[in-house]
Amino acid sequence: MVPMAILLIFFWKYLINSIIAPFTKNVEEDEYADSEDDDDDDDKDSKEEKKSFREKLNIIEKVCQTIQNTLDDIACLGERVKNTFNFTVPWLSFLLIFILCIVTMVLYLIPLRYLLMAWGINKFTKKLRAPHAINNNELLDFLSRVPSDDELLQYRELRPEGLKGDGVKLKKK
Repeated sequence: MVPMAILLIFFWKYLINSIIAPFTKNVEEDEYADSEDDDDDDDKDSKEEKKSFREKLNIIEKVCQTIQNTLDDIACLGERVKNTFNFTVPWLSFLLIFILCIVTMVLYLIPLRYLLMAWGINKFTKKLRAPHAINNNELLDFLSRVPSDDELLQYRELRPEGLKGDGVKLKKK
C-alpha cells in the first residue's frame, strides 16, 4: 500500500509539472532587458502571444478531454463490475460464479508455486508457440459484455402509451 501511495504522489507531481511547465518561464530568459529597442515590434509580438495563448488553450482542452474520456472509461468499468454483481445479466453473473468456484478449487488443490511456474512458462513461450497471435485480456472481454448504467438506460424497453398503471385514466362513457 505504501509503494502505491508513493507512486501516486510521483504521478500527481508529474501531471502538475507537465501541465504547468509550458506556462512557466525560465529565470534565465529575461525579456525585459531589451524592451526599449523593440517598441515597433510590440504589435507583432502581441499577435504572436495571442496565437500562442490560443494554442496553449487548445492543448489544455485536448488534455482535459483525454482525462475526461479516461475517467469515463474507468467509471464505465466500475459500473460494469457493479452490474455483474447485481445480476443485471444473470447468465454472465452465474458464469462468473462458476469460474470463481473452479478457480477456488484449483487454488486449493494445486500449490501456488506450480501455478506460477505454469503461468511463467505460458507467458514466455507464447510467442514461440503462436508468433502471430493477438493479445487479449479475458477479464476486459468479459466486462465488455456486461452493460453499463448508460447502456441500460439507452436499451431499456419503452412502455406504450395508454397502458394501465401509467397514471393515465380513461373515462368510461
